[in-house]
Amino acid sequence: MLINEVCRECFLTKKAIEYYIEQGIVAPAIQENGYRSFSDEDIAVLKKVSVLRTLGLSVADIHDVLSNKDAAALNEVYHKKSVQMLIQQEKQGLIQELASNHDWEQIQSRLHRLQKKQMVLERLIDAFPGCYGKFLCLHFAPYLNCLVVTDTQQEAFDAVIAFLDSADFDIPDDLKGYLDEITLNLGSGFMEAASSSINEAVNETEKYIADHHEEIERYLTYKRSEEYEATPAGRLEKELRRFNSMSGYNDIFIPAMCQLSESYRKYHEGLSAANEMLSKKYTEPE
Repeated sequence: MLINEVCRECFLTKKAIEYYIEQGIVAPAIQENGYRSFSDEDIAVLKKVSVLRTLGLSVADIHDVLSNKDAAALNEVYHKKSVQMLIQQEKQGLIQELASNHDWEQIQSRLHRLQKKQMVLERLIDAFPGCYGKFLCLHFAPYLNCLVVTDTQQEAFDAVIAFLDSADFDIPDDLKGYLDEITLNLGSGFMEAASSSINEAVNETEKYIADHHEEIERYLTYKRSEEYEATPAGRLEKELRRFNSMSGYNDIFIPAMCQLSESYRKYHEGLSAANEMLSKKYTEPE
């Protein structure tokens, strides 16, 4: 099929198709007369490209989706888009406020905060795959609205960025497949509910324990079992703990987050207190 026919078949312009050829997405054969000849496989790829571009994916994202040939790659793009949409929604709110109060200095200050928040969230998505990266974004996002005004905060922000830029979250291939699988099955609603449940446990620990006592006991009993340790979930949790301990997540990233954000410091103290209370209540006496 020649390029004019391809344009009609794939709903793409000639200029767009030539661009995708330059980017190496398709490589049609060159006939003796110099015309390009597109195979059925080229057509199939370009039809996918047309859909993905209409959905707003970048060429880099399209390369990633097409090369991986699985839904997990699309989910990674989805999570990145979710962060972008979150930031864009906040920008829309700032536009509305600027139109209302014309306070340029205040909006500029809040934009600086938003830019730093975006830098951290995008790096979290890049550093941690699948639903785990999305969960971390949901977890940390509310605490990233702080204004960086002191040298200590700036140093902490730089430490957070440096850690995320160098983080190498490497797990066995079978666990990568497991993480991809649960990423496909767990939507944003589940992760938001999980994040909300953690916040409830931190803010009202005693009430949470009273309301969920039987569930907590069953959960902890299962997690302490050899059966759980042998499951992909148990092995993945072990890998996460190993990474957190050895990578600097516990010793560098979390302390830096506490220095950067006062609200996160208070939350982290509450989380530590809640964990201690749970541990005392549910740890069997020796």
